Amino acid sequence: RASRASRGDAALPVLEPVVGQPEASPVEELPAPVLGVVVGEGMEAAPRGQEMERANEGTARGSIESLGRWNEKDDDPAMPIKMRGDVRVALVKLVDELVQNGASSGILAIRGWYISWSASPDDTSYQRHGVYESREPAGEAGATEADDEVARLKKALAAAEALKRAAEEAKRRAENATRFADFEGVTLPSGGECEWRVDGDYVYRFGGFMSVYRVTLPSGGLDPDKWAGRPPPLAPADLYTGPRSDGLLSTEEISGEYSAACICAGCPWICNSMTVVPLGPDMIETWRTCCLFCPPFIGPIVAGGVQTRNPGTNTFRDPHPSKIVTFSADGTARATQGCGNFKKRRTSQKRTFQKVDARDLAGNWRGCFCHPLVYSWPFSPVFCTTKTALNEDQYEESGRCCFLCLPIPISGTHTRVYVNGHPTNGFDSTNCCGAPDFHWHRDPGCAAQNPGSNAGSFIFAKKVG
Repeated sequence: RASRASRGDAALPVLEPVVGQPEASPVEELPAPVLGVVVGEGMEAAPRGQEMERANEGTARGSIESLGRWNEKDDDPAMPIKMRGDVRVALVKLVDELVQNGASSGILAIRGWYISWSASPDDTSYQRHGVYESREPAGEAGATEADDEVARLKKALAAAEALKRAAEEAKRRAENATRFADFEGVTLPSGGECEWRVDGDYVYRFGGFMSVYRVTLPSGGLDPDKWAGRPPPLAPADLYTGPRSDGLLSTEEISGEYSAACICAGCPWICNSMTVVPLGPDMIETWRTCCLFCPPFIGPIVAGGVQTRNPGTNTFRDPHPSKIVTFSADGTARATQGCGNFKKRRTSQKRTFQKVDARDLAGNWRGCFCHPLVYSWPFSPVFCTTKTALNEDQYEESGRCCFLCLPIPISGTHTRVYVNGHPTNGFDSTNCCGAPDFHWHRDPGCAAQNPGSNAGSFIFAKKVG
């Protein structure tokens, strides 16, 4: 049970972390889980639009079937935890094991951000601690005859609050449900599921269970040129970037090339530029470059990322809440970080999103960490790597980094980042310390290594062959 906060007569206590779920790892920063109250047969089935039907015409799709919720224990897990993070990546790893083992189906278990799986169709280890019994808040939340009128009222309010929060999170879960192009059936939760509970007049979230699914491969096999974790094709309305009827600027209108003052007031940046590309009606992908000029700190900086429209405005925000850009009809754009006053160039043309195919990235690359401190330029690490495409959305990178004349091996698999079903030109991986490692590509021949979406970087790479 979560520790109780001090309780007053006028307000519910502050909610504590989810009870029954393991603590998040301090190594990898991930967004807060989107929790929902959806069980078994009540789970939403993935829709199949006309585009999806055409994309899958003539091919059988695999399936994802809910096996319900099962109890789990921190000190005695029923299934070993194999990874933490993106459920898309976890499903692909399970699919790879199924293909290698020649199995037709396997088990996938999700508990918060922690994910387990088994490539054995007959694995029932997830049942070891028994079926989870749901305790939905109802009525007056356990009011007794001994309670006075105030206690009964507080318990009734707590039950109502729990039901309200459960409904809100169920809605958020439906909006963030994870769907797959090659698999039909139930959707997978992003960040797992939790249940709202009431103890007297105390409301808390409980997550001492795991949601379990059976994943069955398509009978006709998978397309080797496609990433098994990709989402289904988007509907035409989700791809539309043209004029709007609500008076807001369309993403097509704001697309193009922008530049800013050579030296911004209060900011030591020069040669500022920004490219804006539309990703549907309410998202854009940006690529920014500038040069830090604050002797003895001098060096180029690049930042790539995706920004989403704040509802009802011309302001676009990236995952970091303080990084926003507001566009105006006169062609100006006001950013909150870096050089903030951009103006669309007179020669700028409207842009359309051009998806960089991982197969076009295959080849030899050379890069450099351009340390901004002038005195350290001779010691800047250089990279010599080779990228090998696995499919349209994945590539493996291997090679060496030379730092102080010492060769340091580099290896890893990078997977395209999808945002709200839209493909981007960002490829995600993890570095040797387990932290996120984003590679954003301006085109098939130019890339920058970002520590995160829209975060500035001093690391650049070019394709040389």
